Amino acid sequence: MTLSLTDELLLLVLDPTSGRLGLDSTTLKAAVGGATVAGLVLDGALALDGTGKRARLRRTGTAEPTDPRLLEALGTADGRTPKDAVSKLGGAGAWRDRAGPLRDLSLGSMTASGVLRAEEGKVLGLFPRTRWTVTDAALVDGLRGRVAAALGDGAPPPDARTATLVALLAATGRLTTVTGLPKREATRRAEAVTRGDWAAPAVRAAVQEVNAGIMAAVVAATVAGTAGAASS
Repeated sequence: MTLSLTDELLLLVLDPTSGRLGLDSTTLKAAVGGATVAGLVLDGALALDGTGKRARLRRTGTAEPTDPRLLEALGTADGRTPKDAVSKLGGAGAWRDRAGPLRDLSLGSMTASGVLRAEEGKVLGLFPRTRWTVTDAALVDGLRGRVAAALGDGAPPPDARTATLVALLAATGRLTTVTGLPKREATRRAEAVTRGDWAAPAVRAAVQEVNAGIMAAVVAATVAGTAGAASS
């Protein structure tokens, strides 16, 4: 199976002890939305036209996905800024949950191909819960190795996919967990990677804006939750 960018991100944030994805629901939605947009850019289905605030994603008409959930995501992102596309796909305030089906697509395809094993259970004997187990630990070790190598001092520029994965992990606050580096050091190295010459300028700009969109979505949800708690 060829893993998508979303697949790789979910494998890296999966907690092997609990069998659950190690992101809160708000961050997970934003991360899935961001990884989906970034993946469509890397695959060539989306391109970034223009620069600065006027830059918009556009549908290229090539490399289009076959799954209807990804096709819908492609249509949603078309004509929007990367940040707005992330908000529409993974923002906590969106009236419709578009990130959930995209997450389920990724988990379902990895389960069908044998990358993951799903174990159904219940919490307190009442609430259904799925535990996800990676069937081949070497696969995740390889992903971690790619990320760690990209963050090494003096390392050559990584490939575009790995650099994007680093950016996504940084935006979701999971770089320290994945690499074992102290938070400040992990952040410094990630910034150096994402500023580097690892892809065409338009691709780098799109990924950077996707990152900003993930962080904006998380902050907005956090602020809304704090305001709601204060008024109650």
